[in-house]
Amino acid sequence: MAGVAATVERARALCRQGRFAEARALLEPFAASGTVDRRVASLLGEICLRLGDACARTGDVAGALACYARSVAVRPDDFEAHFNRGVVLYHARDPAGAAASYRRALELAPQLAAAHSALAVVQSESGAHAQALANHARAVALEPGNPELHNNRGLALDRAQRPLDAIASFDAAIALAERFGAAWCNRGVALHRLGRFADALASADRAIAIDPGDAEAWSNRGLALHDLHRPGEAIAALAKATELAPRLGNAWANLGSALNAARRHDEALAAYDRALALDPHLGEARGDRLHTAMLVCDWRGFDDEVAALADAIAADSAVVHPFTLLATPASATLQKRCAERYVAAHWPAVRQVEEPRPRASDDGRIRIGYFSADFRQHATMHLIAELFERHDRARFEVHAFSFGPTAHDPVRERVLASFDRCHEASAIGDAEVAALARQTGIDIAIDLAGFTHGARPGIFAARAAPLQVNCVGFPGTLAAPFIDYVIADDVVVPADARGDFGEAIAWLPNCYQPNTSWQPLAPPTLDRAAAGLPDDGFVFCSFNNSFKITPDVFAVWMRLLQRVPRSVLWLIEANAAATAHLRAEAELRGVARERLVFAPRMNRDDHLRRHALADLFVDTFHYGAHTTASDALRAGLPVLTLRGGTFAARVAASLDRSVGLDALVVASVAEYEELAVALAGDRARLAALRAALASALPTTPLFDAARFARDIERLYVRMHERRLAGLAPADLAPER
Repeated sequence: MAGVAATVERARALCRQGRFAEARALLEPFAASGTVDRRVASLLGEICLRLGDACARTGDVAGALACYARSVAVRPDDFEAHFNRGVVLYHARDPAGAAASYRRALELAPQLAAAHSALAVVQSESGAHAQALANHARAVALEPGNPELHNNRGLALDRAQRPLDAIASFDAAIALAERFGAAWCNRGVALHRLGRFADALASADRAIAIDPGDAEAWSNRGLALHDLHRPGEAIAALAKATELAPRLGNAWANLGSALNAARRHDEALAAYDRALALDPHLGEARGDRLHTAMLVCDWRGFDDEVAALADAIAADSAVVHPFTLLATPASATLQKRCAERYVAAHWPAVRQVEEPRPRASDDGRIRIGYFSADFRQHATMHLIAELFERHDRARFEVHAFSFGPTAHDPVRERVLASFDRCHEASAIGDAEVAALARQTGIDIAIDLAGFTHGARPGIFAARAAPLQVNCVGFPGTLAAPFIDYVIADDVVVPADARGDFGEAIAWLPNCYQPNTSWQPLAPPTLDRAAAGLPDDGFVFCSFNNSFKITPDVFAVWMRLLQRVPRSVLWLIEANAAATAHLRAEAELRGVARERLVFAPRMNRDDHLRRHALADLFVDTFHYGAHTTASDALRAGLPVLTLRGGTFAARVAASLDRSVGLDALVVASVAEYEELAVALAGDRARLAALRAALASALPTTPLFDAARFARDIERLYVRMHERRLAGLAPADLAPER
């Protein structure tokens, strides 16, 4: 035994010198000889534990786990070895193994707060939120003065969609350690989730002041600036995040969003590619990347990418922004599933407040609130501005809730002047906007944004009004339990498509799309030659946004140019990359690039008038022309459209019906192509269609804003009366 004692003492001396590997080599022969001396076991276990820690610090996962296993073998009741082993397994992405080690550590040391917290982290990340929060509560109760434990609890609360409680935990951590940068950073994430973008920015800035090298904080700063409509600053902050941490996938994804907002789509596409190379599981980034590729008409791998996204959505394995699917061949059923999953991920039921009770107002008027990020020069406002002005003020009190850019332009000044009251909501959070609407007594909240850029569904998740309505901005279902109705007509949502919508359907008797009253247009300010068009050739026109142009419709358009001599295709100049890609695609299909003519963007009046230079508007297939189609019709340009299987693919069909052009609504791609060729070859037939359209325009319901106002007001009254009677939202048939 004297030999053992001397060896142990020698090993201790080596440990004091930091020579753990030599100490271990000295003791292992004694441990391997059979019955292990208690002193040898104790010291060998300690040595293997410290060697494991050293391996972990240098990234040697296998070495660390081997050392911890040896430590546990000779000293099985050492809770620290089990706990440290759990930490290594967690970072090695073995959550089950980590949880087992943490649980064993807790069996040996139930008062070990760090183990309760670490186990809770694993549980939270696996979705076991109730168990995670219970363990975090135990950890905090055991060590209430430990800021790390409060921070970890805050992360779990945020992951469980309880951002207000999460902020309270982060605040508790900061109260204990004011310079706890990670807590400030995490606090900003929770504030951002609540739509409190200015507060989120302030928290990110505090984190950066504490640690200027915190890439996550820079990324959060950029995201807040993006949602505060400050794109230049957002790009700078996100570029800094990627510089500090080139492998931070979510920072690259956020940079892609900011670059898109600045219309730097090529750079955005590269940023998304970088993000997905680093983390292929960034589902929303994959959808955003596809949309960006569609904006620049880069169709490499298009069919495969669309199919992969569709499979992931159908299998519930990815959360994808619903707007992405609108311009793809995705079915209405899949679009609904996409929206359901997106809403469940971002605005689960636990975040809703008790619904405000409906009541009759003192003056008998119904209070309508219109919510939008686009009270400015924007397509939606060109459609709906006159409706605001024509509301019957004896029966309705009309409010605007604006949360978009505040730069002034003539459209914004006109629109905001038409409301009884305007509420600037861009600087306050979703719950605060909803509370403001409730305090104002709004009876019906109209969401004009849906899932479009700048939308804030969180306002409606927090219940801004007893009734909440999806109207105009998003052509599809929001599939959200907090949205009660969608405004439609029986073309965009026929009775047999009822199952594709989560909302009750409120059908208008005519076209669902509001519009400005009819006024004849002046002649165009330029001629064909000035517009780059042939004087005697046939001009097919499609002024749809570039992301709506998909390979299938472009293939048809190229066949039209091949079949109709001297014809050209007149497109809007969306961005330089799209122009280059489309011209290259034309040449691949045997069409000279010069036969694609791109119209530069110009002021709205001149843009409307230049439609007269074209012969036929040819619609896109999956996300067709909406404002673009009504603009063409207003200018007297007939619109050929394929009636598709989704709301977004049926809008032009509704518009054509409203002006008597049902003959230009077709049911198949083959019919679309043949009718386009036939009209190009029969000028008399096309002239007759144009004459019929010109005759219908002054009296068509499409451009009768007064009639539209009365029609939609009747729907609002029916919704409100049902609610006052205690009845749930239900489909409202059109009243003709």
